[in-house]
Amino acid sequence: MKVSGRPAYSGGVSSVTPYEFLAEVLHEKYDIARDVISPDATLTEIGLDSLTVVELLFDVEDEFEVEIPEERATFQTLAEAAALVEQLVQAKGA
Repeated sequence: MKVSGRPAYSGGVSSVTPYEFLAEVLHEKYDIARDVISPDATLTEIGLDSLTVVELLFDVEDEFEVEIPEERATFQTLAEAAALVEQLVQAKGA
């Protein structure tokens, strides 16, 4: 899923930042209201269950062509999730 009208994201294959992608997927695919989505929102506050989190991780892995190791998938907030994806994208490009 691409977010139109956004500047190209130079960290990898996607044209959006990890946070922008997460926010867009949460709204478009999982019907989460935009006013609930914020960097500091926890996955629980947003209303995600463990299965939805796993599906979201698959979406992120596909979009950014990274693999999120299970032991690193310990984030609680969207900002933490986005930071992890950013690190993985940068490590892949190094």
